[in-house]
Amino acid sequence: MFALLIRRMKERDHEAYRRLFEDAYAEYLEFLKIKNPKLYQKERQERREVSPARFHHYLKTGSSYVAEENSEVIGYVASQTLSFMHGVDRLLWIEYIVVQPKHRRRGVGTALLLRLIDHAKAAKIDRIYTTINPDNEASIKLHQKAGFSVEDRKVASLRV
Repeated sequence: MFALLIRRMKERDHEAYRRLFEDAYAEYLEFLKIKNPKLYQKERQERREVSPARFHHYLKTGSSYVAEENSEVIGYVASQTLSFMHGVDRLLWIEYIVVQPKHRRRGVGTALLLRLIDHAKAAKIDRIYTTINPDNEASIKLHQKAGFSVEDRKVASLRV
């Protein structure tokens, strides 16, 4: 058994957030290299990074949480509240949920999502949304375990 603490994200979590994001992004690129080489090339060109502004955005939302074990951040969920989207007055948008590979399948991701659900209930948020790659079976199962309805993802975007 392990002692897991789920708490609101704090300024001191920036380095752990950045490191976890970079590790997860590298893992995602390796996944794409095999499953979708065309998207892999596009993602490599765009190279996502954790800027201080991005971290502070999620820090300020008050709806982003970290999972901590023995004073080490081992995962996080970054989210924000949006208004009037998808026919819902207030929704919570999950941008990222990341757990270190060695801590996966131990309930960390589920604990993060359940804490976020509690936050949404307390804040009277109508719905929680996210996108999940349809090839990411682990993420699909995680969200379903937490009670989410998961449908195929189709995203339309325009880079301006």
